[in-house]
Amino acid sequence: MALTVYETTSGSSLSAAEVSLLIDAAKTYGRATLLVASFAERERCRATLARAGAGMGIDVATPATLVAGLWELLGDGRRIATPIERRMLMASIVAASKPEELAPLRSNPGTVRLLADIAAALLPAIVPGPALEKEAPVASSDAERVVFGLVERYAAALAERGLVEASEAACLLARIVGDGRPACARFVAVRDVTVLPAHIMQLVRSISHAGDAAFLLNTQQVSLARSLGAQEVVALGEESAPDAAPAPTFVEAAGPHVRAAAYADAIAELVGEGRDVVVAAARPADAFEAVSERLAARGIACEAPVSCRFGDTQVGCQFTALLDLAGRMQEAGESLERADLWWPAPELTDWLYSPLSGVDAFAARRFDKKLRSNRALGPEGVLRALQGVQTQAEASRKKLDPANPYAQVPAVCSSVVSYLMQDRSVSALKALCTVASALPGSAFGWTGGTVRANIEVTMAARAIELVLDQARALDVPQAAAVSVLDMLSVTAAARSESADFAHTGPDGADTSAQPVVRFMTLADAALLDAGSIDALFVADVDIDSFPLAHKEGPLAELASAFSFAPVELEPAARMRDLMARAMAAARGEVVLARVTHDRQAKDRYPAAIWTELLARQRAAGVAPRVRMVGEGDIVRDLDPAATAHMKRRRVSCLPPQSLGEDAVPYLVLYRRDPKDPERLVPRQLSASQIESYASCPLCWFMSSRVRPASLDAGFGNMEKGNFVHDVLYRLHERLIEDGVPRVTERNLDACIEALREVFDEVRAEHERNKTSSSGALVPHGALQRVQVDEILPQLEGVLRYEAGALAPFAPVYLEYSFNELGVEYAGRPLGGRIDRVDVDAENRAMVIDYKHRSDVNAFKLADPTVAKKDGTVPADDPDWLPEHTQTLIYAQALRRSELALDARGGIYFATKGSKPAMRGAVSEEFAEQEPGDGRVPGLAAGFPDVEHGGTMGFEALLDRVEETISRRLDELEAGVVTAAPMPAARCSFNHDLGFERRNA
Repeated sequence: MALTVYETTSGSSLSAAEVSLLIDAAKTYGRATLLVASFAERERCRATLARAGAGMGIDVATPATLVAGLWELLGDGRRIATPIERRMLMASIVAASKPEELAPLRSNPGTVRLLADIAAALLPAIVPGPALEKEAPVASSDAERVVFGLVERYAAALAERGLVEASEAACLLARIVGDGRPACARFVAVRDVTVLPAHIMQLVRSISHAGDAAFLLNTQQVSLARSLGAQEVVALGEESAPDAAPAPTFVEAAGPHVRAAAYADAIAELVGEGRDVVVAAARPADAFEAVSERLAARGIACEAPVSCRFGDTQVGCQFTALLDLAGRMQEAGESLERADLWWPAPELTDWLYSPLSGVDAFAARRFDKKLRSNRALGPEGVLRALQGVQTQAEASRKKLDPANPYAQVPAVCSSVVSYLMQDRSVSALKALCTVASALPGSAFGWTGGTVRANIEVTMAARAIELVLDQARALDVPQAAAVSVLDMLSVTAAARSESADFAHTGPDGADTSAQPVVRFMTLADAALLDAGSIDALFVADVDIDSFPLAHKEGPLAELASAFSFAPVELEPAARMRDLMARAMAAARGEVVLARVTHDRQAKDRYPAAIWTELLARQRAAGVAPRVRMVGEGDIVRDLDPAATAHMKRRRVSCLPPQSLGEDAVPYLVLYRRDPKDPERLVPRQLSASQIESYASCPLCWFMSSRVRPASLDAGFGNMEKGNFVHDVLYRLHERLIEDGVPRVTERNLDACIEALREVFDEVRAEHERNKTSSSGALVPHGALQRVQVDEILPQLEGVLRYEAGALAPFAPVYLEYSFNELGVEYAGRPLGGRIDRVDVDAENRAMVIDYKHRSDVNAFKLADPTVAKKDGTVPADDPDWLPEHTQTLIYAQALRRSELALDARGGIYFATKGSKPAMRGAVSEEFAEQEPGDGRVPGLAAGFPDVEHGGTMGFEALLDRVEETISRRLDELEAGVVTAAPMPAARCSFNHDLGFERRNA
């Protein structure tokens, strides 16, 4: 009648002494139970007992099956709740609670998980019940009060459904066993169970009081005896300890890029001529994915168990993402003010790219462009667009040959989203299951695609069962069931065959009897019989894969407070035990491998067992065998076949910011003629492109030829500038139609009233994405709407400024285009458009370019023939150019156009802020001489600036700028795209996009 702790010398299998102990206990008590940690170990122990002739009278169970078996015999008729049922009930309870009832907790999946874990482990301590004869604990904080209340509601929900928590059942069984009633619970031996929850310990101690209980601990586990409160540890049997495992070899890969190659080389070396090799890893499926293709190229097959959780499958990933998106779209509705809750919806593009949507990648790209370039699209518009994609896919499928593997695959891209928007989760899952069943295995990858396809179908079917059947049986809302789908998992066996060329020897003989490398967890490798494999490879032996931390948090704190904490072996001792037994399974070499640095070249620290094994070898006077593998051979590291059958050639690259001679004609000033692709024709350059090249050739090349662009329509300065351009264009067009040639002090009030009407019209058009501009201004949210509101008073200030500026002139040409005029500038065809050209009665013209920015002084231009303070004269530099040349280029072009205007100024009109203004270059007669004189307010000097000794007139300025630009364009034609010697602030937007050579 006691609890005895035995120290054994056994390894993975039961020793003869352990078998003898169990046989004796079965004879004494009529029945004995052996408690083990896992189902795999249970089957192994059953086989050992059967071989020893002790299969009868001895049960082998895990902690969960022990409680379930005893409860079925001795319980009160209630059924033990499963983990999924527990989570669903708790999710429904939390969802039904008001926020004020949950405070300080919040209703989210993390809270539900924590509460479910607390209920599973501590329900008997929080809600003792009459049979346990304990008092309920008193909450010491608001959080504890809420937690206790929710667990009580959970206990009531269990009772209503005829369910019981396993921990409560174990505590009730402990009372029954303690009373000595059942004859089937008189002896239990605990072997290799390193974590014993408190309720299991209560049951085991009750059995020890009624009969006997034994803990069978090997050398590495014997420290657990202290936690069990054992006064002494009894040696069991006199078998000699198993032979020490061979000293391991250590492989250190310098970084993640060489990880797969280094591991594959080491494993292939272990396999040699066909040896049996096991790869142990914390995540065997990941290790399999990394090296199986490389091993296949070397003629080595691989097998690995693949366990996928709901979120790891495409069904789960897409369903979860779309469900979240649908919820946000429902919350936002059609209101643009709340569109920031869901737009630009990258989840939809990811969904269309998925094979489960039933559409192809081309349709996904086209939809992505349509959605992300239109901020005015609401949920209804998105659903219509998706329906269009689905209809087109269905029509194209009907045209396929019946033998085509995709002929019977339905398109459901719109249906699934619509179902989720209607809260029809089961219908969405059924649609996903239908597509997954119809898709060929290759849709999920050429390697292992069939296995992945089966996993997807199985996962979809299990999700339907949970949401439809289990939720109905538990009487919980479907939403609660959907929230626990992440608990679902599907297990399959993955296998990679060797590459085709490895199956056939040089004489054509079949060599398909290839070696197979098995991947498993370290715990599974520890269950292998000693000396049962040829070699062992342990992957990723670092602290991330094999941590030694104890679990901390509210659950651990409450368990400690209730004296209901589990009894567990120290993590370091557990790691030593697993590693020792796994290494003992190898007859030959053992290799431990890890990656020493991450992608940012930061250190990745080894696991404690790595350091310990190294230190143990050094203490024994043995020099550790450590093999370092660097990342220098980039090609070999990237090629799965390790460059076998591959020719390698080193090529030289052009210097940074250089274009090859063959590329220059096509990338700079010429393009292929659409009518005759063999013929090159000159490109039209706009004034803004010319200005960009003149200021920084590299910026021009990146923005005009590489042309990187944001995926999403924006709400920034560009869109605001487009909006202002549209408003001012529409305003002046309407004023001209109404017979109002220009804004003056007399008609200012009427013009402002017209501005307000136009502003509202253009605003409504932009919000519907109905604009000819490159980007509409569509506000999402109240803050952005306020920013649009702020533009109107700024434009009213623009009209007030305009009323007193350039009195003789009136807007005549609005958004004037040069594309079809055949005008040349600097010897090259000129295109583009200018915002506005004002003309007076003498056919003199002012070129005006709107700039929606407030720093108007950036556009100032002084006569370059006037000496600076340091005595230098800018015009003496033959390459002198103003920073801003756009209006000057168009002013010169107007002189040569069919309009034959006498250009007298190139002006930039700043429209942002409280002080709009015009700056730039004008003929001297239009510079302001005194306030309110009807010239350009605030522009004190013109061309030439006679007052300061200047001699360059406006026409001379235009000619000088064109002459210099002509030389710069000659450089462009030669392929010069180097960065400016002194980069401007705006260069930072383009220079970081490339042209920087980096070491591999």
